[in-house]
Amino acid sequence: MNIGFVGAGIGSLYAALLLTHKYPSLQVTIYEKEARVGGRLNYVEFDNGARVDEGPTIVLLPSKLKQQLKQAGLPETEVELLEIDPLYRLRYEDGTAFYKYRDIERQAEEVERMFGEGDAFRGYMTQKRDEYQIGFESFLDRGYKAKSDLFEPKLLLLLMRLKAYETAHENMKRFFKDERLRVAYSLQTLYIGGNPYATPSLYGLIPYREQEEGVWYVKGGYFSLATKLEQELRRRGVQFNLNARVERVRVENGRANAVVVDGVTHPHDAVVVNGDFPLMERLIDGVKPKAYEPSSATLLLYFTVNGEIELPVHQFDLPNDFAGSMRTIFEDGKLSEYPAMYTFNPSRVDRTLAPEGTSVLYVLVPVPRKLERSDFEANGTIDHLVGRLETLVPGFSERVTEMKLRTPMDAERFGLFEGGSFGIAPKLSQSAAFKPQARPYAHIERLFAVGASVHPCGGVPIVMIGSELLVKRMEEEMEAFYDDTRSVSSM
Repeated sequence: MNIGFVGAGIGSLYAALLLTHKYPSLQVTIYEKEARVGGRLNYVEFDNGARVDEGPTIVLLPSKLKQQLKQAGLPETEVELLEIDPLYRLRYEDGTAFYKYRDIERQAEEVERMFGEGDAFRGYMTQKRDEYQIGFESFLDRGYKAKSDLFEPKLLLLLMRLKAYETAHENMKRFFKDERLRVAYSLQTLYIGGNPYATPSLYGLIPYREQEEGVWYVKGGYFSLATKLEQELRRRGVQFNLNARVERVRVENGRANAVVVDGVTHPHDAVVVNGDFPLMERLIDGVKPKAYEPSSATLLLYFTVNGEIELPVHQFDLPNDFAGSMRTIFEDGKLSEYPAMYTFNPSRVDRTLAPEGTSVLYVLVPVPRKLERSDFEANGTIDHLVGRLETLVPGFSERVTEMKLRTPMDAERFGLFEGGSFGIAPKLSQSAAFKPQARPYAHIERLFAVGASVHPCGGVPIVMIGSELLVKRMEEEMEAFYDDTRSVSSM
């Protein structure tokens, strides 16, 4: 049996790893339009040879990630995870700053010291611990065959219990009085491109799990995970066709059976599309693309700097009026005067990323989509951000040796839907059963999907859960897995 994957993002890489581990005689071909694999899980390279993650940086669900790699036959020692503790520092425009710690009691003491709400934090953790298990098993770690699956009485009751009708920020009002704490435990919806004031509270389980399991780092950069998976897949005989843009997924007699690259048709017994799904739809024969709302966009700045950078590994610098800033970006589609700014300083824990005596720094800012570098320059956004970095790290500007930018339009040109950095927006009508599934079309057999815009959600370990759901669905529907002597030529 021969399976073709369109796109070499983490969803494809992990699904191929699972398949080849369970069915060694499978023939797998992965087509990728870029010169290297990884999709969003990639890196920026500087003139001095330094590298830094281009997209994802925060490793959540470390135990799940380790389990996933083991499940696919990769030795645990292949990927080294480092715990980051404190998780990160939160710093507000008014000068308030506090840390998040992995240890629950230490965190409660920090919350009590800063806000007098230590017991409220303990109550939050107790309730969310129960809710997380329910939410994970009932909504995240399962697929849907029809939208109506979500209307089972049991699931509807669970949604009510989880208060999915509330936004992530609204839900925090049940626990915390101080607005800064409410922000601290709801801003994580930005990890998946959602406005905390509009994203369902179901996604508000992210900050709980972050607190419970901590924040981790892949030694060598998160991007190195994609490289390691590629190396293992090549060892197993998987074929990679890089610089190969798929023009069409051929569907005949209700079955996907080939991909077309540069006018050449490549037959396959099944096809998996792995890219932003709204764009993948446009490749599939006979499919009329639907309307989707994209996630938020980001402005990314990458620096190489002489010497060490005196910042935590992760830091969030937030405006006093966080709600107003989110409204400006998400509702008004304008640049905020004092935007939220996330800094990632991996050189603090990993000296392999940059030459001796230098460091790398990553800065992310949520912004409206469809903006070019000239828009940010005209608005003074880049100067504003560098000025804030100068405040955090005196003399920063003089120590910078190189700066690179990635704008929303750069992301769109790369292949992210409308320049949104996280797939489709995590709103209720684009979640769970309402999101594209591993088998996206009931009327097209042997066509499957995976990725950040496919259920369950964005985020590396979560997309890898999507890969698990994909393999399970393929096994359910393709009896040929159990008789893989069948081939394209005999179908």
